[in-house]
Amino acid sequence: MEFFSSKGGRDLKEEKKQVLEEEIIASAVNGQIPCAVAFKIAERLKSVPRVIGDKANELKVRIINCQLGCFYVEKATHEDLEGRFIDIQLTGEVQTALVQGKLPCKVAFQIAKKLKAGRKQVGDAATKLKIKIADCQLGCFS
Repeated sequence: MEFFSSKGGRDLKEEKKQVLEEEIIASAVNGQIPCAVAFKIAERLKSVPRVIGDKANELKVRIINCQLGCFYVEKATHEDLEGRFIDIQLTGEVQTALVQGKLPCKVAFQIAKKLKAGRKQVGDAATKLKIKIADCQLGCFS
C-alpha cells in the first residue's frame, strides 16, 4: 500500500504530512537534499518521488546533485564527452526510448537498471547524443 499519493500532498492526513516534512527537514543540509536522498525518502515512505519533490519545494528545500547529471553536479559537457566512448547498447537504448525527442527521467533510470549502468552514464550518453532529459521524477524540471 502506498503511503502517499502523487497529488502533491493536498489530501494527505496531517500526521502523514508531518512525517514527510520531518523526513525532508532531517535530511536537509544547508537547505538542500541530494536527489538520491529524496529517492530514499520516497522509498522509505512508500511514496512516489514527485510528492517528495513537491514537499521539498514547499519547504524551500532545494534538490541538488541530480543522479543523471542534469544539475548541481559536475556535468559533462558535449566537449568533455567528445573523445569518450559511449557503449553502443546504451546509445541504442537511449535513442529508442525517446518521447518527443527527449529522454524521460524515469526511463533513464530504467535503462541504467536494465543495463546495470550508472545513472550518470545514461545522463552522459544523452548529453553526448544531444538529447535532453525531461520530466524529472521529483518535479525539478519538466
